[in-house]
Amino acid sequence: MKALVLSTNNYRSFPSRKQRFARRLAERGYDVLYVEAPVTWLAVARPKQWWKLSAWRSGVHDQGDHMWTASPTPWLPYFKKYERVADHDSLTYYRYLQSLAGDWTAEASIVLTYLPFVPRTLRLLGAPVVYDCVDDHSAYPGLLGKATVDRLEARTADIASAVIATNETIAAKFSSHEDKLSLIQNGVDHELFAAPAMTWLDTLTTLPRQRRFLYVGAMREWFDVQALGAVAAAYPDCVIDCFGETLPVVRDGLAVHANVVFKGTLSQAAIAQEAPHYDVALIPFRESPLTLGVDPLKFYEYVSAGLPVVSSTIHALGAFGEDMVRLASTPEEFISAVQDTIDADSLELRRSRVESSRRFDWSLRITEFDRVLDTMAHHQS
Repeated sequence: MKALVLSTNNYRSFPSRKQRFARRLAERGYDVLYVEAPVTWLAVARPKQWWKLSAWRSGVHDQGDHMWTASPTPWLPYFKKYERVADHDSLTYYRYLQSLAGDWTAEASIVLTYLPFVPRTLRLLGAPVVYDCVDDHSAYPGLLGKATVDRLEARTADIASAVIATNETIAAKFSSHEDKLSLIQNGVDHELFAAPAMTWLDTLTTLPRQRRFLYVGAMREWFDVQALGAVAAAYPDCVIDCFGETLPVVRDGLAVHANVVFKGTLSQAAIAQEAPHYDVALIPFRESPLTLGVDPLKFYEYVSAGLPVVSSTIHALGAFGEDMVRLASTPEEFISAVQDTIDADSLELRRSRVESSRRFDWSLRITEFDRVLDTMAHHQS
């Protein structure tokens, strides 16, 4: 049996949701082709993406354990703005998949897609489709038309045998497909983050004030520079360590705050070792349809490390109590929430967060994914 995973991310050692679900397909007996994120010819103007323009020439790469990867040929731009362009790119995408060694298109038994832009590809493949929707794709910035993206996604959902959403906000877009809709939130490698936290907590009799705040993740258009800058100004004696890829506009916007330190990217294992030694973890996102609908992986990692969280308003986090996360809508609220969080924190709360976050472990999310696959297989039989 063969499975295609059509991803919006490149294949990396970082174990994302997409990789974990792809790996689960391999564990279930499939040979899996993980197709990396496409780029358009506009990458010519971005030197860091030049390698992607010719990556397709190297064909299929064996990653071991029944997993292969490939990077597609470049697409025409504006596929998120004009449906005809999207359908043209879908045909280009299908022909690329068809050209790969291994007969992946002819023998595919299942397609797991994160791309809502290629319904024509899905039709041509003719295999059962699972659409795992992890973002509101029509809310991203850039060269897109919301109505176009919504139409393409609706076509994708119509074709799919099963639709998965990460939270209720995303799920609401698929109300007409309730019969095949499942909710599977993001998760965490609980033991990876919990073990260092508990090892450190067990050495303490009282929780020390460390004067260190943490942010982990990409800092792009959705990052709230104003909120983080306000926190930096309000707590000048505290260092805010930021781990992740950073746009120049974010760096420039926070350059006046010497206590904001951009520390580059670290592996999950390294973050897990560092995380317990902070007073509070932050999720400062600008309020938009995109950020309101996310289910941030970093939240599950933070709390598995025992950390209290202060976040911008994110619908998926509204279900958790203030012992885990406080939500803030303005820079002033952010400042106040940080202080309230630090004042309320304790060794007991840290241990409680670590223990209660077991329910977020990826093993449980994988079980839910298995249930979707089994239900789909039952209906098809």
